[in-house]
Amino acid sequence: MWLALLAPLYVISPLALAGLANLNALPGAAKILLVVFVLSQQLPALLTETPLQTSLSSLVRTLLTAGLVGMGASWQSSNRLMPISVGLVIVMGTAVLMTLLGGIPLLSSRLSHPYMTPITLGLAGALCIWLALFGQASRAWRLFIGCAGVSVLLLSASRGPLLAAVIGVAAGLLVHSSRRVLMGAGAAVLLAVGISTLSVGKGNGLLTRLVQSDTNGRDLVWANALSAYQSAPLTGVGPYFLGRHLQSPGTSCELWTGPTGTMTCPSWLKDIGSPWLIAHNGVLHQLAETGPLGLAGLFILIGAVVLVAWRSRDALGTAVLSGLLVANLTDNTLIAPSAFYAETFWLIAGVQLSRTRELKFSQGLTGAALLALLAFPVWVAALSARPGPPGTLLFIWAPASVTTPQGYTTYTSWRLVPGQYRFVLRSCLRSCAPVQVTSIDTRGRETISLEITGYIRNVPLQNLQLQVYPATAGTDALPLATHEWSVSLR
Repeated sequence: MWLALLAPLYVISPLALAGLANLNALPGAAKILLVVFVLSQQLPALLTETPLQTSLSSLVRTLLTAGLVGMGASWQSSNRLMPISVGLVIVMGTAVLMTLLGGIPLLSSRLSHPYMTPITLGLAGALCIWLALFGQASRAWRLFIGCAGVSVLLLSASRGPLLAAVIGVAAGLLVHSSRRVLMGAGAAVLLAVGISTLSVGKGNGLLTRLVQSDTNGRDLVWANALSAYQSAPLTGVGPYFLGRHLQSPGTSCELWTGPTGTMTCPSWLKDIGSPWLIAHNGVLHQLAETGPLGLAGLFILIGAVVLVAWRSRDALGTAVLSGLLVANLTDNTLIAPSAFYAETFWLIAGVQLSRTRELKFSQGLTGAALLALLAFPVWVAALSARPGPPGTLLFIWAPASVTTPQGYTTYTSWRLVPGQYRFVLRSCLRSCAPVQVTSIDTRGRETISLEITGYIRNVPLQNLQLQVYPATAGTDALPLATHEWSVSLR
């Protein structure tokens, strides 16, 4: 019942703590992996500037993760995940109903939902596809959830979940490619082609978003997350604390942000600072929050569970683990609690740990390979040569001293290579946070004048940066140019 209600009522996720009692039944090798994981999360927390606060937040995350692992370990089979499809159908049906009630044609706009984003809906669709192809249930139910999953995945127009679905299906087929599964995969492809054809025939550009190559502003988020990591390179900033480094100065703590509004944090949580603001890359997020040790501990565990799923010929487990890991290229699907996807990952991980009888070097190699694959924002930033400036800064007026952090204004004049750019104003102490982002088109103009106003940090002294980025967000978090100055607050 808990699993069936998890997706529409994800606030019940912490009930998985009841699974902690099952950890004692794990094989010795699995217990060692879990102990290594827990220590890798707790030791960096103890070395931060606020050890008590950070250790408590780390304990919350590891207990939630361990509870899910314990619950999955009691299953013995990945097919026990099938009841979650009931809740996923409720979520997807709600999204379709809300879209229709809003008077929006299904093929002309992304699906809407009261409290889930299009990316979450896309992951719901992907999970239904994996369950339909590799799970065990009645043929009618698998056909229904498979068709619903393909439809919602495409109508959510989310590229990350689409890639996750494809990789998950491919990984599952490599493990188990029976005639039934191959026919199901072929039917899913035909349905996807049919929906795409209908969309194009109606002249809608919804599905064209799926083939776009830009990262939708994630390069700026990656740059800010790298800045947060550089402020604490050995320990990270602590689990759930990255959000306060990513949020704009003057922004109140947000506990949850969804399509229908924002829920602010209660007073006792305000110091955390928006715990669900994410780095939009799983490796970078973990690195920024727990440092190199925490990142290594996580991927040693992940490498083991993925390799065990592969070697045990667990098609559903391999599909779920592979797909949700791939989703971490541009999102974060491993942080519990979540809307259902992190819970799904760690439940399946628990199934694999119940089969882990020995520790092997190949498990570490698998984790290292996955880490290298998913860490592309980190190594792209490390290996990329800093690009040359796109032009010349002709004039800047930026007050060096102000009496209020509100309404700080800079005026600049530029001569730039004709094109489209984003100008980013950042406030920097030990790490940098975005103040304002302004887009501008310089085509047809020899010079441009730019006014940027925003809320800076309310501290005695800070550095401000004005950075220039290309208009199209790519995989490189490095700016084209940066101008920096100091500002004091009287």
